[in-house]
Amino acid sequence: MANLSEHMTKARDMGLDNGRVPVEYYTSADYFRREQDMIFRRAWLMVGRVDEVPEPGDYIVRDLPTLKASVVIARGKDGKVRAFHNACSHRGVALVCQERGNAMTFRCPYHAWVYRIDGSLSAIPAEQDFPHVDKATSGLAPIHLDSWAGFIFLNFAQEPEATLPQFLAGLDQMLEGAPFEQFPFCIRVTDEIDCNWKNLVNAFNEGYHVAILHSKTLRPAVVPKENPHLHYLDVKHFGPHSAGTVQRNFDYNPQAPALTWVYAQMLPTSAPDIAAIEEGRAGFYEHPGINRLKIPNFGTETITIFPNISIQPLANGYLFYQFWPINEGRMRTEVRIYSRHAPRTLREEYAMASTLAATRDVVVEDMAMSRLQQIGFESGGKTHQQFGQNEPLLRMFTRDYEAYLQGKGMGQP
Repeated sequence: MANLSEHMTKARDMGLDNGRVPVEYYTSADYFRREQDMIFRRAWLMVGRVDEVPEPGDYIVRDLPTLKASVVIARGKDGKVRAFHNACSHRGVALVCQERGNAMTFRCPYHAWVYRIDGSLSAIPAEQDFPHVDKATSGLAPIHLDSWAGFIFLNFAQEPEATLPQFLAGLDQMLEGAPFEQFPFCIRVTDEIDCNWKNLVNAFNEGYHVAILHSKTLRPAVVPKENPHLHYLDVKHFGPHSAGTVQRNFDYNPQAPALTWVYAQMLPTSAPDIAAIEEGRAGFYEHPGINRLKIPNFGTETITIFPNISIQPLANGYLFYQFWPINEGRMRTEVRIYSRHAPRTLREEYAMASTLAATRDVVVEDMAMSRLQQIGFESGGKTHQQFGQNEPLLRMFTRDYEAYLQGKGMGQP
């Protein structure tokens, strides 16, 4: 077994000396406006999965509160997935009102301008009254789209400063072949919280709080004796993105029969997926980019994709978290639990419901603390917050956050 103390990555190991961070980053409306322009309009933003639009004509609508954008993502007749602003070229009406569906055309509900699934403008009622409108150049406004590992990314810049592979900076290579596609079913929960979005980004990038804040939810199952403050192990960084190994307490033996049974059925579990291995579907547990130290009590790999994504692969699925700022003091969070298939029996349905409830309980604790943190920030008593040597990813995020606000990042020096 690896000597864990050698792999408990400290801030100094990453050359990070920014232990004091201005509270203003978390309370200022001016900083929020700069985040909108210099981060969210420049970075590649993950918004869904290609398997959400599997067939020609399939579409989904995504609302991105940070940019006040409504986006239509659709698979065309040619099989290509495209993204458009959800705004009619006539008077700007959001013409697609359903969250998802299948259609080969979109018809504006206001004046019935019609668009094909590829975004091109097909028909204008009373077209003779619009001689100045060139249908060939008046389709839905496109948004740059690319995908990695089945995840859809959008870029809202007029011309992206970097390709998606350049933006991912090697994280995609480390995770090449990771079996995200084996887990197409998900359940989703969203909520809005009165706190700055970076509060929750930070919470998901350190294990220091787990034994304390999550003492009744996560601590018994997660925190091992040899790592009581749950230091992340073997932290790797790829541009502004990162991955760090998290242990699990394999001495944990739940006594409640219902909980024992749930653990044996579906998520969450970090034990090797024996059935998947026997069937040639090794799952995340066997992927070389995950649990690189091959520690026996592996829990998960916390993968952070800048600016607002956290992914945690497990043996039988993965957890997905996204954090969207609405303003400097309010955000929307989305939690997804991905598994191999929808529940097929009442037993599996119960197990999935229990998993959702357990995940919700943990996230609610994080949200409550982030709200209390925001209250403390806005009280004006402190000008800075402190990041310890055991919180290297918080320092790293702040470093890259500052670089983006200065117009750097995206592969620029």
